[in-house]
Amino acid sequence: MEVLKRKISWRGGYFLIALIFVFTTTSCVKDNFELDKLAGIEWNPNWAIPLVYSSLSIEDMLVKKDSQGLIVIDADNFCTLMYRSNLFSLIAADLIDIPNNQPSPLIASLDAGQVSALGLAGTVTVPFSQTITFDSGVNGPKVDSMFFKAGSIDVSLNSDFQYSGQIKIILPGAKKNGVVFTKIIPFTYSGSTPVISNASYDLTGYDFDMTNGGTAFNEFIANFEVTLSGSGNPVTTSNQIVLNLNLNNMKFDKIFGDIGQMSISPDVDTIDISVFKNVLGTANFSLADPRIKVWISNSYGVPIDASLSQFEGYTPGTGTFPITGSPNPLPIQSPNFSQIGQVLTDSFTLNNSNSNFATVINNTPKFLIYKINSLTNPAGGTTHNNFVIDTSRLKVDMEVELPLYGTASNFVLMDTISFEISETLPDEVESALIRTFNSNGFPFDVDMQVYFVDSLYTKLDSLVIPNQLILQSATVNPGTGIVTSPSQTTYDAVLTKPRLDNLGGSKYLLIKAIANTFNNGTTNVKIYSNYKIDFKLGLKVQVKAKI
Repeated sequence: MEVLKRKISWRGGYFLIALIFVFTTTSCVKDNFELDKLAGIEWNPNWAIPLVYSSLSIEDMLVKKDSQGLIVIDADNFCTLMYRSNLFSLIAADLIDIPNNQPSPLIASLDAGQVSALGLAGTVTVPFSQTITFDSGVNGPKVDSMFFKAGSIDVSLNSDFQYSGQIKIILPGAKKNGVVFTKIIPFTYSGSTPVISNASYDLTGYDFDMTNGGTAFNEFIANFEVTLSGSGNPVTTSNQIVLNLNLNNMKFDKIFGDIGQMSISPDVDTIDISVFKNVLGTANFSLADPRIKVWISNSYGVPIDASLSQFEGYTPGTGTFPITGSPNPLPIQSPNFSQIGQVLTDSFTLNNSNSNFATVINNTPKFLIYKINSLTNPAGGTTHNNFVIDTSRLKVDMEVELPLYGTASNFVLMDTISFEISETLPDEVESALIRTFNSNGFPFDVDMQVYFVDSLYTKLDSLVIPNQLILQSATVNPGTGIVTSPSQTTYDAVLTKPRLDNLGGSKYLLIKAIANTFNNGTTNVKIYSNYKIDFKLGLKVQVKAKI
């Protein structure tokens, strides 16, 4: 059909015809031929020019301009139109987002005996301990243990003692490669207070036990040993060290505990059924075996219930068609502790035997609308058998399968193509004949009309005489629905000089096609990848020329 997209320059075309005419006639002239005797004689040569040859398959017709659809061909060349989409994807960060933690500061001071010991010995070491409550985020999972993928402990020290010293930090529940987290922060008195010291330590690779010795969750113990050294400077029980221990930029590798009940309901979304988007009119459509396949994959170590709270076909201006038969809840498997890191998959299929999907799809919906609701630990109560790793994901994927086996009638397809005749035809052009030859290997008839329109889409003329069958269906075996032989059709459209002149203002071609499968849409047919429509188009111009 590419010829219809070309901007036609009649002056160039006529010049080419005239040039051919001059060369062919002069090549026959002998030296003693008297040209003046031919003056006034009019010749009416016909010039035929082949313009287009095209061969179209089902992929060219259905999915060439359809970024959503995919034609799948089986071993027998039978075709199935498929639409694939991810309905839902819940990654671990959607469930658990660990915020920065700023626990209450440790306040370290000396009692009277410790003040005396510092004055006598010039040094004193005092132990402190603090229970740190861990903030696990908005959804508040009860963390028993957490493996850190990233993060830091940022320590800031502010002392009004006129002494130097160090603080040893020990987190007995935090280990990396079996070694307990132990860090020493020195500080130096240089003649003025406050004495300030800061440090930051990487948490990558640490495993934190947050059960506080098996008695709680979201808690761990921080032990401190404060050492002061020096002599001669005043010291009292009111002197103190303020120590802040902040956990920042944390990312988890694994979390064990109780994730709790988290309800997640993404917004309503759609799947485009693009093959129906250009269908106009009152079409009757019947597929023998349309199907929906749904796969649910899960790597969360958490029981999850999910359901399709909304699932329907939809066409703007027509309404919705609810799809029945979906299981509720959806079949979701959850890995156990021996399956950490594994993805478990389950699936279900909706077809003619367990749903109304055939009825819905045969109403030619432009979209499938869906909404999924999900809930973790649906049984409620307290459990500490959950785990989440950083790569955990819950996915719901859908595949709409439309095997091309069935019937269709009164399908109206329309398209607009730029087509401009920018100049008036020369008087020497009397008429133009557009001839199409079609070999149709598909089991459907096509009645087509082409309208020439101006910039305001006002119709100037039409190409096809009404009620002409442009593409006649191939012959079909009624028992199998398979084409046995293609059909061949020739159609001529003659454009006289007045009609051609009337097209001088044309800007577009409006193409309207009405399709019916074999036997006026009453016999099921099958579409195979080796079916073709061969299309040839030629232009024959009749030119009146004077010699």
